[in-house]
Amino acid sequence: MTVVDLIFASLVGRRAGDAPIIACLYTGHAPPPNCAPMLRSPEPQTGQPLDTSFADHLASALALNPAVHDGAVMLGREDVSGLYRISGWSYRLFPADAAGGKVTNRGSAFNSCLDMSIVSRVDRLYLITRDGICRFEKGSVTQLVYEMLS
Repeated sequence: MTVVDLIFASLVGRRAGDAPIIACLYTGHAPPPNCAPMLRSPEPQTGQPLDTSFADHLASALALNPAVHDGAVMLGREDVSGLYRISGWSYRLFPADAAGGKVTNRGSAFNSCLDMSIVSRVDRLYLITRDGICRFEKGSVTQLVYEMLS
């Protein structure tokens, strides 16, 4: 399990009610195609590094504006040697329909993450739900099981 996996695993049990948490990690100067910000007022601050304080930044953003949970948190880095930073809160993900990329009975958040994982410049996504945490990379999914999180 990577350090980034552990950062997101720390969110298990700290979600906002039943709302899933989606995090989209990408490389480049701007967010990848197939996503758009949903305007929020007030808009939480961005620019914080992805580190062990991420759960605190998420909690602060949700306290400032509970609607932030409705959408993906975007975390970008300039290049592959860079550090991911929070670049946006509450983004809609609308990846192109991937042929054969659907998984039955897993829901729109799961299938959107799976399809988004093959979009150009997307490195990986995380989906934290009441059922656990999944990591999506290049069209595949890994369920991070509880034993891996301890």
